[in-house]
Amino acid sequence: MIKPSATSFRFVGRSLDPVLRELRLNDELREVEPKVFDLIEYLLRNRERVVSKDELQDKLWPDVVVTEASLSRAIMKARKALDDHAREAEIIRTVPRKGFRFVADVREPAGSVFLVDGLSDVHFVENNGIHIAWRTLGEGPTDVFFAPGFVSHLDTRYRIREVAEFDTQLAAGRRLIAYDKRSVGLSERIGERPTLEENVGDMLAVLDAAKSKKAVIFAVSESGPVACRFAAKYPDRVTALILYGTFACGLKDDDYPHMWSRKTYDAWVDSLISQWGGAASLELFAPSISDDPAAQDGWARYLRSAATPGVIRGMFEVLRDIDVRDELAGINCPTLVLHRRGDRLVQCSAGRDLAERIPGAKFVELPGRDHWWFVGDQQSVLQAMQPYLQATSEP
Repeated sequence: MIKPSATSFRFVGRSLDPVLRELRLNDELREVEPKVFDLIEYLLRNRERVVSKDELQDKLWPDVVVTEASLSRAIMKARKALDDHAREAEIIRTVPRKGFRFVADVREPAGSVFLVDGLSDVHFVENNGIHIAWRTLGEGPTDVFFAPGFVSHLDTRYRIREVAEFDTQLAAGRRLIAYDKRSVGLSERIGERPTLEENVGDMLAVLDAAKSKKAVIFAVSESGPVACRFAAKYPDRVTALILYGTFACGLKDDDYPHMWSRKTYDAWVDSLISQWGGAASLELFAPSISDDPAAQDGWARYLRSAATPGVIRGMFEVLRDIDVRDELAGINCPTLVLHRRGDRLVQCSAGRDLAERIPGAKFVELPGRDHWWFVGDQQSVLQAMQPYLQATSEP
């Protein structure tokens, strides 16, 4: 289940619990209007930066025209509830012509760092001298192996509410096995580009380490070709194959019009690397939230924690030259291919072409334009997956 992470928020003799909707000063319960409570919570959760007045209006009063005077009154009520003072602010500080910032030091007990229950410790398995990080979530008769996109981080991912919500549902009554690819996240950083075959070997090593004899493989985006080769090479280890937002060939070709040309692809990689450290290409990965300052900041921090620019350039150079089309006919497990209709990073037609090349595969076109499966309508993704998650594996 999703943990009520806000129970951990404690600062200068106060505590805030958004689950119980309680604000306490020295353990004394304070009365707070709902919108004022939301205002305090929003500033606290975004305390690493200044939050503008426009952002507060958009987030807290999305369907109402709020005057600056009304916002000022809400800030005044928030300070009163916190027993804070504008001139000598300990908690909510006004930044002239910029907005407001929550400046108090916040303490979070270790038990509330992750937003999920049932998460294992991080384990490492060695494959040809390289240590690969993996962990599990949940328990059950079916193993689901998650193969991530180009970046991942086994700690940071479970501090992202949308990811925690998606994975919690995916792991309900099942064991979800996740890993960081070599050179990414918590796995060992190496000085050379990982090959497709090395990534296949790492998947096998993690499954062996987890003592999973057979699993449903759920692969997204750049991990799709790796999962396809794995399913074709190790059919006895795959219960079902679920592919989301992915492709069979990295570049556009005369008989494959679904991807970018080499020139466009290389220009995009250059742009991505030049923006590293910021919210690089968020408008392609998740256009529905790309204007959200909190999403921008979160994506930038995730990228910085997950990998370095040089590693990512090398990874995309390998992906550019991938072509597993000739291997797809060898996949003989139940296969589901999911793709959002308006995906701006990988065209929906690439997913449809992928499904047509895999014997018996089912293609489901989903509404939406976000490349990330956990952003937007999660339920349509999870509902489509359900029939392929029912088979019992052999942990």
